[in-house]
Amino acid sequence: MKKIIFSALAALAFVGVSCSSDDNSSDNGNGITPPNKVIKVIEKININSVSTSDYDEADKPEYSEGVVELKYNDANKVTSIVGDGTDVLYNFIYDDKGIVKEIEYFESVYEWGEGEKIEKRKHIVSDFLGLAPFNFGKLGKINTIDKGNPVDLTFYSYNDQDKVEGEYKTEIKYDNKPFAAFHTLNTTGAIDLSKKTQIDFGPSQAAMTGLKYANELLPMNNPTYLKHAYVGDKAYLESKITYQYDNNQYPTSFEFEIKDYYRTSYGWDPIKQEVKYKWVTDITKGKATITYKEMK
Repeated sequence: MKKIIFSALAALAFVGVSCSSDDNSSDNGNGITPPNKVIKVIEKININSVSTSDYDEADKPEYSEGVVELKYNDANKVTSIVGDGTDVLYNFIYDDKGIVKEIEYFESVYEWGEGEKIEKRKHIVSDFLGLAPFNFGKLGKINTIDKGNPVDLTFYSYNDQDKVEGEYKTEIKYDNKPFAAFHTLNTTGAIDLSKKTQIDFGPSQAAMTGLKYANELLPMNNPTYLKHAYVGDKAYLESKITYQYDNNQYPTSFEFEIKDYYRTSYGWDPIKQEVKYKWVTDITKGKATITYKEMK
């Protein structure tokens, strides 16, 4: 669970991209993050959490603590995101213009007879942030944008025949402060790249049609609530975040709660000769502090 939280928080810092690297610009309905007067980048996130589950009455709370660190090179560009000092979550590879071109990550892979192995994977940034249109229409659709933030989205899952087999609804709420990781993300060059990246919404049933630029669609504030639910089913994932801010409007700490409600098997019914299922709620609550370094 701890590793999932680390990965989620690290990814959150780089998913909520704002849309302008111009620190002197401000346009509150256009997805542009109002600039902070003081430029800071995220250096460290300390996390403490406790997880509980009603799967079994004998289950005890699981306590976790750890650190997510962002490493920078001499040019003040993010080079890696590390958990607990040595557990590398992501590496950032740059081109000769100083723009991120690859993001490496590591996965645990189980092989029969060999046990667990750690294998390196990578995302090619140009595959989803490049000059060629990105086909968002296949993944889902953005139903509503409010004050530059996507607040209502639909996502699809596919079977082996590439046919839609599931639909998910996502609701997101935000605070009114500038996105905390804006300047951190800006060190990678991804914000400038997003202003050139076209998104194709595909079929006309999408709420937003035609080509848009990525920087017009990505959030400008910090997410405070997210609910991801499977349409036609009771399963859902819900997250709540409450921030504390410094005088420059940067979040310096936050409390979070993640609730996962799902159906799972829990044994065999010898009379009915079938697997037994029940609905389970897993809850993770925690606190985190964010340490920044100021850019001169």
